Amino acid sequence: MPEQQVQAVMGKRGCERFMQHRERFEPEAVWNYLARQGISYTYCQAADFPRRLTEIPDPPFGLFYKGRLPSDTMPAVAVIGARKCSEYGRCMAEKKPALAVVGARECSAYGRGMANRLAEELAGAGIQIISGMARGIDGISQSAALKAGGSSYAVLGGGVDIVYPRTNETLYAQLVRQGGVLSEYPPRLAPRPSLFPPRNRIISALSDVVLVVEAREKSGTLITVDMALEQGREVYTIPGRCTDSLSMGCNRLLRQGAMVATAPEDIIEDQRWESLLTKTPDSKAPAKASAVKLSPAAQEVYSALDMLPSTQDEIVTKLRAQKSICTIPQICQGLVELELKGLAACQNGQYQRRCVF
Repeated sequence: MPEQQVQAVMGKRGCERFMQHRERFEPEAVWNYLARQGISYTYCQAADFPRRLTEIPDPPFGLFYKGRLPSDTMPAVAVIGARKCSEYGRCMAEKKPALAVVGARECSAYGRGMANRLAEELAGAGIQIISGMARGIDGISQSAALKAGGSSYAVLGGGVDIVYPRTNETLYAQLVRQGGVLSEYPPRLAPRPSLFPPRNRIISALSDVVLVVEAREKSGTLITVDMALEQGREVYTIPGRCTDSLSMGCNRLLRQGAMVATAPEDIIEDQRWESLLTKTPDSKAPAKASAVKLSPAAQEVYSALDMLPSTQDEIVTKLRAQKSICTIPQICQGLVELELKGLAACQNGQYQRRCVF
């Protein structure tokens, strides 16, 4: 468009700003940058635009993304049923479940353990995990989902070419390989506080269910909950101790009518996802350790482990309280055996039961 026509529409000052912007962002240079960074783009009328986003009042016009986009439908599988099925039946036959996991950045050991457990089991069963790649619950749940071999997608509060926070650089690379990172904001736009609340509506919109793991009474996580409710999404939360400040927001949500999630099957059964999953998690999965041949010492150590991390000293104290006659070397050997057989995980010198599918 000639400069004179732009000035007629936008005025002199508006025209000057437009021309400056056009000089800074030459279309060919922008296209080449996207290609070098491996960034793709889709918009609201494109065939690959996530269908869930078109159902909300204020969908983004378009999305920049690296990796791939969340899937609305199941992969091609043989489905047997009535020829004249209901609308619900058609929807459920095609639907690929998605769950948003959100929570506190400064989370507790309890929050880390629950986020890790639920995300790992749900993703391992074929449910997509959506979050924001933030520190704390977001990043923990997404890391657990990828570790289980599942898919996870991060909605960023800035350009998809900017890793934020930098501490999640490894997670960012894994998400691009096993899922995707996406944003309605253009590349090179640095994250800032005002950009995060609007992106939360995309996190909830891409999901069928929102799970809150830990949240303070005035947590920013509750913004996502409000948007989820406006969009007609189901909200679940993990209950916590009444005296724990990190559980105040969760417990208040329960009083307001949120659903309780204490194990993966709570969500799966409520949502009737059993037939859609590659495998259904079992809340008693750790008991399957009985099918693995373990030494007597390893069996005793396993009985002392929990989903929450414990130091070696705490494990020894618990075994002593159980009247165990295992020596310290035998306990150490039992912990190593459990790690090698995938029944225990150690991080930062703390041990916990590992989810077994």
